[in-house]
Amino acid sequence: MSEQVYHFGFGVDARYVKYAGVLMTNLVHQHLGQPLCFHLACDGIGEEDKRRLDAFTMLYRNVELYIYDMTKMLDRLNQIRSDAPQRLHRSVLLRVLLPAYVPQNVERLVYMDADMICLRPLDELFRLELGDNAVAAVSIHSAKNSAALKLSSGRYFNAGLLVMAVPVWRSRELTQRVVDYYQRHSENPPLLEQDALNAVLDGEFTELDECFNFLVEVNNPLTIKYPETAAVLHCVNEAKAWTKGCMPQIYALYWRYVRLSLWHDLQPSEPNTAKAVFLAGVTAELNGEKDDAIK
Repeated sequence: MSEQVYHFGFGVDARYVKYAGVLMTNLVHQHLGQPLCFHLACDGIGEEDKRRLDAFTMLYRNVELYIYDMTKMLDRLNQIRSDAPQRLHRSVLLRVLLPAYVPQNVERLVYMDADMICLRPLDELFRLELGDNAVAAVSIHSAKNSAALKLSSGRYFNAGLLVMAVPVWRSRELTQRVVDYYQRHSENPPLLEQDALNAVLDGEFTELDECFNFLVEVNNPLTIKYPETAAVLHCVNEAKAWTKGCMPQIYALYWRYVRLSLWHDLQPSEPNTAKAVFLAGVTAELNGEKDDAIK
């Protein structure tokens, strides 16, 4: 068993703590026996979730857990723009704040969105050479995003999974610089902290293989396929793996870890946008669930 500790970070509001708990369970089962340390940045947290997280660390003896309540920090930042997509809320800013607050001995931090599913061990991310860069991420080849931010590099990444060299991040004061950018431009960037990160770094990141942040729309039969090499699936847009209407192959993957977790009483949530409702109906029809399709 490797003695290196794998540090993972998450940022959630009080409603999403349970989903982070399922992802942590997923990561434990993909890294059996490996020392893990989870850093959970929260915009509020309920007493029941606190109780389950305490039980989580008792259940898995190879796991250490730090919880950071950053509600007051977020209160000091500009509010999320009123026309931002419903799936985006201020807890997305926690990925920018967290590296400044983890213990000094943390050198490598892998930040993951709570709407991800890990399919295999992520050892490569803790051996990856970042050179002089503070971040490694999966590139999105989008001229539109780059042009909107006036990026001289033309390089833009998805912030759902970030491999962070914490000492480099701190030495370059990236938390403060990205927060300052967000504060100045909070009415403009459509993707909030992701745009702010890209604007400040402007191409200075190590490119990860797409397999570490493979984007899937989990309720869309046309976009559900993913390669066998995928290491992490990222459930993008409004529908998530816990939303009614999720395609069967994703449902089976995700709910396996729900059942293994201390949140095994989790119930699927209702789709809450017109597109998600329509696709849920299509999925139910494909599954032969006539009554659910009509509903």
